[in-house]
Amino acid sequence: MLTITHTPTDGTIIDGTAKGDGTAPILKAAGWKWGRSITAWYLPFSRDRAPQLARIDRTAEALRAAGFEVETDIDTTFRAAADAHRDRDTRLADRAEALAAKADRKAADAEAAHARHHRACNALPEGGEPIKVGHHSEARHRRALDRAHSTARAAIEADAAARSAAESARIAARSTDHRYTPAVIHRRIERQSAELRSIDRRLAEYHQAGHTAATSSHVQQLELNKAELEADIDYWTAVRAEQDATDGPKLYSRADLRPGCFVSCSGSLHKVIRVNAKSVTVATAYSWTDRLPYDKITDARAEDAQTPIRPGQ
Repeated sequence: MLTITHTPTDGTIIDGTAKGDGTAPILKAAGWKWGRSITAWYLPFSRDRAPQLARIDRTAEALRAAGFEVETDIDTTFRAAADAHRDRDTRLADRAEALAAKADRKAADAEAAHARHHRACNALPEGGEPIKVGHHSEARHRRALDRAHSTARAAIEADAAARSAAESARIAARSTDHRYTPAVIHRRIERQSAELRSIDRRLAEYHQAGHTAATSSHVQQLELNKAELEADIDYWTAVRAEQDATDGPKLYSRADLRPGCFVSCSGSLHKVIRVNAKSVTVATAYSWTDRLPYDKITDARAEDAQTPIRPGQ
């Protein structure tokens, strides 16, 4: 018996599979992944998210068509958004720590690979002496050259692996902080609010046609997605309010800027021509102007292009 379950803390997983039982190709085709740490198949990004009812149903139908018995146990409740995000932050921190340890191991491997290459080079005859064909040293010389070439390739590959691991560790280390920057939160709220409005429009059409969650799985999915979005928007809105109410990082707004001052975006300084509700109009080196949203502005200066303007002051 295979059991597909969904809970807020564990996400969507399937129990009862075994290696070589024929479930792997079906689950892979349906977008499932094998979790080594949980020794089970799971749907990615399903923790603390609305269950993907249609995908779960398709997976169950495909498994039943292959001769498996399948049951489902779906929990459609949600945890408090603060708890869900706190757990996610913990997982991100654990991942960053694991990647940092991996980067250290890869760096040590690269150092060892270079040491092996240096030893192999030191074993070669001095002065770049050519191979003496037919001499008793020919075979030894050729083996030494092969070792030098192979250890050089290994050192290059180890360097690439070390750089890749270091970059992954660097990105992971700043991922949590990045999630909580005001600009990122602002854009997230804007995106989620647009998604919520879209869901509301679709639900209104379904309800007008007489469909409900009890009669339509699609309506049920939309209502679950709506509840998830509403809880997430409330959480991030509260985080932004707390940032604005404290000495934490803030976004620039219409009240902070004025025509004639300068704003920085992507490292470039732009002169402000007009201050709008959601953006500023800036001059360019051409005959037209550009608009910069407030959440893209990273710094601002007064008319002298030197005196800093702080948001909220």
